[in-house]
Amino acid sequence: MFKSKWFISLITIGMFATACKRDKSPNPQPDPESTLPHIYIATEKNKDINTKAEYINASINIDGKTFYEDYEGTTGIRGRGNSTWSFPKKPYKLKLDSKEPLFGLESYKTWILLAEYLDGTMLYNSIPFKAAEMLDIPYTNTIIPVELTINNEYQGLYVFTEHKQVSSGRINLGNNGVLLELDAYFDEDWQFKSDKFDLPVMVKYPKTENMNASLFQEIKEDFEEFEALVYNASFPNNNYLDYFDDTAFVDYMIVYQLTANREINHPKSTYINKLENGKYRMGIIWDFDWAYGYEEGGTHYDLHTASYDLLYDNNSLPGTRFFSKIMEDPHIQELFKERWNWFRNNKYEDLVGHVRDYSLIVRQAYKADHEKWGERNSSQNADEDLQRVLSWLDARTHYINTYVNSF
Repeated sequence: MFKSKWFISLITIGMFATACKRDKSPNPQPDPESTLPHIYIATEKNKDINTKAEYINASINIDGKTFYEDYEGTTGIRGRGNSTWSFPKKPYKLKLDSKEPLFGLESYKTWILLAEYLDGTMLYNSIPFKAAEMLDIPYTNTIIPVELTINNEYQGLYVFTEHKQVSSGRINLGNNGVLLELDAYFDEDWQFKSDKFDLPVMVKYPKTENMNASLFQEIKEDFEEFEALVYNASFPNNNYLDYFDDTAFVDYMIVYQLTANREINHPKSTYINKLENGKYRMGIIWDFDWAYGYEEGGTHYDLHTASYDLLYDNNSLPGTRFFSKIMEDPHIQELFKERWNWFRNNKYEDLVGHVRDYSLIVRQAYKADHEKWGERNSSQNADEDLQRVLSWLDARTHYINTYVNSF
């Protein structure tokens, strides 16, 4: 199970230095007083990392800045992501030569560096993962802001996090569990379009090497048996909840509603897990690059997008049709309203405080990252960016209040 504890010590807030004023430079340098941990990677023969297909041998050194243990070792590094791989600032996947407890997390070989490119506030991942932690959504990733240098060239701010890996210390599905991803990219070895809603279902676990035609057919038939109950005219007055965890679904939808992550409509990066002999549960949560109104206008946090419906009105996409149908169940609506009101009254202000704290931490790399990669819709003022994010969240909360009162 992913550790949900927030690992950045808030003592860094009191220690960080205001970002230095410096002229635009083709070779920006990090603030020497920054207390953000810094990862240094040097590839073999200074090879460029220009592929997602194979790992390049590299050394890795982590300066934990006294808040984390330093680390020195060897790793493979390659690109990762779908649309994000096409951007100038690249996300990466690391595969260490041995299992290591980096940043105090459980020992594993494989780790992820998210590029935080699409929005220059670099705050968007601080919201969903903290909200999921507050809702006790299993297997929620830890996110640790770091600075990255590759082959002596500063790369700016990144988020270090766990790889989406099924195992006892990460996504712990026990023996014979299943992890499915609903994703329109539809690019895995074992995949199917579901019978009733035409959902693009990809089998992420069991792993390819452990799959066979018989097991695949069993997984497909089981999912489609559940799907058929949602599709059936008897819904919701049938036994579909014998197959599907209602609370897990509602908590997942609260995170997606709060961030207006409309990727669920396509669907893309939408995960469903299942323990052996258990119910289907939504999760893990992943990929919020195109949330907060970005999908509609190419910018995040424009206030008019805070009132957008999460699920499209035209009902033409598989994810829209499937998840809208489930949201029609009066039981699900009542549970959503109950859980939302609890979150709003007991957790929302804590979430806002967390975003404020996170902003103070990442702004140590704010100016140097912008010098490297451009403003990316940032105001160039960290306080103004923070207020823009919080104003959007407040407006989104108001929208959800109206939404639940319409049930």
